[in-house]
Formats: sequence, structure tokens, C-alpha cells
Amino acid sequence: MSQSSGILRPVRRFTIRKVDSSVVLFLATIVALIVANSPLRELYHTLLAIPINLNVLGLDIFQAHGEPMSFLVFANDVLMVFFFFVVGLDIKQQLLVGELSSVKKAMMPVVGAIGGMIMPIILFWLIAPAGDASRGAAIPMATDIAFVLAVLMLLKDHVPVSLRVFMTTLAVADDIGGIIVIALFYSTGINLLMLGLGLAVVAILALLGRAGVRHIGLYMIGLFVVWFFFLQSGIHTTIAGVMVALAMPMTTSVSRHQLGSLAGAISKMLPTEESAKKGQTTHLEGADIAMINSLRHAAASAIPPVQRLEHALTGWVNYLILPVFAFVNAGIDFSTFSMGDISTLPFAVMLGLFIGKPMGIFLFTYVYILLTQHKWSDGVYPAMLFAVSILGGIGFTVSMFIASLSYDVHLHLDWLSEAKLGILTGSLISGIVGYITVLAVGNRHQRRKAKQAN
Repeated sequence: MSQSSGILRPVRRFTIRKVDSSVVLFLATIVALIVANSPLRELYHTLLAIPINLNVLGLDIFQAHGEPMSFLVFANDVLMVFFFFVVGLDIKQQLLVGELSSVKKAMMPVVGAIGGMIMPIILFWLIAPAGDASRGAAIPMATDIAFVLAVLMLLKDHVPVSLRVFMTTLAVADDIGGIIVIALFYSTGINLLMLGLGLAVVAILALLGRAGVRHIGLYMIGLFVVWFFFLQSGIHTTIAGVMVALAMPMTTSVSRHQLGSLAGAISKMLPTEESAKKGQTTHLEGADIAMINSLRHAAASAIPPVQRLEHALTGWVNYLILPVFAFVNAGIDFSTFSMGDISTLPFAVMLGLFIGKPMGIFLFTYVYILLTQHKWSDGVYPAMLFAVSILGGIGFTVSMFIASLSYDVHLHLDWLSEAKLGILTGSLISGIVGYITVLAVGNRHQRRKAKQAN
């Protein structure tokens, strides 16, 4: 197997893992919109307001600002911690062994990601209402990699692998930017004592990781403790997920060579005769069970804790947590809107995603290529780069999350609804126009190549 295929394997795995879940996420969004605009709307809002609490030894675990969390707050401040934990696990891998592991490999997508964050914010500020509405400037800066990769997989015959790698890496860098923004601008009333305790636990976990402690249960307990301290500190709890993920080790206690040797040795020691066919009752001797269990433990120890946890949690995040998040956040009641009352906020978000995002990605990347004389990858050319950049305007999940942080549901419900409307329309237009543009550019390029060949 070539070196390039080895480098791209994590990206292919990431693509396969994410694409199918985007359908579930889309369906959850549609259901939320239907329910919120049906006779069931009151039941929907009652569900969002249901208090969630857990009392352990007199301590109210899910209590925010002295009150039990509503189901909506629980989804955003508790369930989404696991989403950002998985994001952190992926960032850890990309930083150590992936496309962000060296400056040379990371530079182009990182530059593109920076442009894709700066331009939407500038466009938002130019269009959005003045005052507190500007808190949502970061809403259009996010790219939803699940939906982007879903579209790219539909267009895989037209988009070169190198551009899919570029967009995947750009989205990871985009996530890092979003995490930094959440930490700096969406944390309020900082309690330094609680923050210090949370950071101390993160430091301890990092030291344990450096020392080779690989028990994933320990890090999950640490995640809960850091989450609790951050909840009390005013730092947004999702940052706990990222920080604990980055503290985890990527090393193994059993190498692949040792695992292979052990498996070979055990296979020779196990009985060779077939005592029972598959599905029939069989009986193993105690020594055989011990050997098989030792192989099972060795196999688990040959997988880095970061990847073991990512593999264990990804399904739960993609098929449960994110659909629940979409369902409780995407339910916009359109009956509350009238064209005369809508501010420029949804247009600022929509244009930030559809215009600002691709403009920033394309211009920053193109200028970087020109200034550095970076060689274009096979099958990549300016028109295709621009077409794929349009897909960067699909900013559903993290954009919705930042919107929920920007506008309090009790104080600025109108702005929150308008921002969500902008996210939905901007993401939908970006997906449709991006798909059509990539298809048109790819077909034109293939016809041109065929004409040149003749």
C-alpha cells in the first residue's frame, strides 16, 4: 500500500463514519420544523421546558444558575459536551498523526479555514442590526462537516480525493476556531476557584496520559469532574470535552507486532480439531478461556485510548446526541414571523454562510497558493476549489450551537429564531448551489479533457 493511501485512510474512515448520520440529522431537523408549526407546538415547547435534575448525596448535578436545567439546556450544555469531546478526540489525532501534524501539510487548509471564519464575521457585522445582535457574529463562521462530506460523497466522481481531504482538514481547523471563540466570547461570570479546580483536573489527566495511564474509565470520570467544575465556573461546559480529549494519550501498551506474535502463539496452543460448528453448543477449557481473554485484553491495549473512545462514542453522538440537539434547537415557529418585523439578522447569517464563507475559503486559499507557489494537486483547479468552497457554507450543527449561546431564549427569542432561520436558509442554499456548481464545473472539466484527448 502506498504512503499516500496510508495518510488518507483516517480521512476515508472519517467520511464513511459521518455521512450516513447526516440523513438522521436532517430528518430530526425536518421533524422539529413540522412539529413546531403544527397543533403539537405547545407540546413541543413543554418538552423543551421539562426540568432535568439529578441529586447525588445532596448535590444537584444538573443545576445551572441555581435552577434545574430544562431539557433544552440539558441538550446544549450536557449532551453536546460529548459531541465536542469526540471533536477533541479527532483534533488530537489530526494534530499528532493527521493532516495537522506538520506545518507544511496543515498550512493550506488552515489558511482557508481562517478566511472562512473572518469573511462571514465581517459580512455579518456589515448587515446585522447594531447592539446586542452583534453577539451572533460567530454564527456563520462554522462548517458542518457531516453535511459537507455527505454532498461530496454524492459528487465523488467529480471531486478529487485531495479536495475532500482539504475540506475535511479545513473543517477540523474550523472546529478549533469555533472552540476558541466559544471559550473566549461565550463564557460569563467567571468563578476563578471553580475554573482553577477544573484546569487542575485537566492538568492531572494530561500528566497521567504522559505517564502512560490508558484506562478510559478514568478519563470519563475526569470528563465528568471537569464538566461539573466548568459548569460552576462560567466557562462553557463544551470546552471541558475538548480539553479532556486533548489530555488523553495516543500511545499503546501493546504494539501491533506484539499483538500479532501473541495471536500466533495462542492459535498454536488452542485445540486444532473442530469440536462444534458455528451456532452449536460448545465447551471451552479454563486454560483456553484464559488464553482467549488475554488476547482480547491485548487487542484492546493495542488501540490508543483516543481511538477506542472515539469508536465507542461516535455512534451515540451521530445517531442520538446530534439528532436530539437538532430536534430541540431547529423547531422554528414560522407563525411568529411577519416580513415587516424581521430584522436584517437572518440575512446577515444567511449571507455570511452563503457568500462570506466560500469567499473567505477560496480567496485566502488561492492567495496562499499564489504567494507560496504551492503546487496544485492532481484534479484540483481554481474553478473546482471555488465550487467546493461553496459547500463550506453548510454550517448547521455548530452554527445552531453558537446561536443558542449568542441569544438567550428568554431575553432574545426573536433574535434566536431569526438566527436559526438564517442558518437553515444559508445552509440549504449553500448545499444546493454548491452541489449544482461542483457538478457543472466537474462535467465541464471532463468534457474539456475528453476534447483535448481527441
